[in-house]
Amino acid sequence: MKKAIKILLLIVMSNLVLISCRGPEGPVGPEGPPGPEILPLSFEFEISLLQNNNFEDFIEIPSQIDVFQSDMLLVYALEDFIDQENLDVWRQLPITEFNEDGTLVFNYDFTQVDIRIFLEANYNLGPADEFDDFLMRAVHIPADFMQSSKAKGIENAGSLKELEELLGIEIKTIN
Repeated sequence: MKKAIKILLLIVMSNLVLISCRGPEGPVGPEGPPGPEILPLSFEFEISLLQNNNFEDFIEIPSQIDVFQSDMLLVYALEDFIDQENLDVWRQLPITEFNEDGTLVFNYDFTQVDIRIFLEANYNLGPADEFDDFLMRAVHIPADFMQSSKAKGIENAGSLKELEELLGIEIKTIN
């Protein structure tokens, strides 16, 4: 019996020693394909801020864009068009306007599925404050891209052109 225990113990110890031994490391394999670079995307939409919709409009985010909780959306309003140079002039929301009635703010918020564009004022909004078929552009900036060194200070980009210059890229528009 003692002999059987010694043989069993020898087998167990031998297995433990052999299992813990590694052979030489093989050659390094070829580098795999690069992962996708997730870049900012934009999309355009029209809104109507009227009395009958309480001066707010909801826009669904296109299905081609996956918005995560940590991502950012910036919204711009088409403010002007320069014919001579064929240029759109975009202005970042919120936009504050002062008029004889008080202060009007053109603002937005967003979730992972939609964007809400709305008017806020320190007076009762009326027909003179309505916007109909107003062209907007939203820019989705993924959190991974936000953490890159390129994205520093993008909240201060007052126009779409400034945002592209800060990021050093052309923002692609999806239809």
